[in-house]
Amino acid sequence: MEENAKLEKKAPSRLLLIAKIWSVVVIAIGVFIFAGYAANFFTTGVTDPYAAENYPFIENIPPLFSFICIIGLALAWKWKLVGGLIAIIFSAANYVIFFIHWPLTENINFLFAPYGINTLLLIPGIMFVLCWRKARKLQNNL
Repeated sequence: MEENAKLEKKAPSRLLLIAKIWSVVVIAIGVFIFAGYAANFFTTGVTDPYAAENYPFIENIPPLFSFICIIGLALAWKWKLVGGLIAIIFSAANYVIFFIHWPLTENINFLFAPYGINTLLLIPGIMFVLCWRKARKLQNNL
């Protein structure tokens, strides 16, 4: 019985550790991408010189929502619920856009990247919310 209680107390800390490591990796990749675009903008005056012209505005929304998810993961280090919910909500909004604009019935080989990257943003957000919930349960039990 006591071992079970010890394991229950360690579970949120393990899950939190995994969520923090995962979010650090995601934040680092996001910072590198943003730094690359910023460096390109300051050197050439254009963020992406190879971008196609006359593309629909909706294609700008998923990268913006992904950036907001990364900000949410950074906020989750201090406020688990708020940051986790930001990551979950904007990741879910990305899925809605993906399902409408790029349905899975199209060429599935090209859709692994957007759906997969969005999943990499969603999972740590869920982990942070679960950690917050477990910590809250432990507080109520004491």
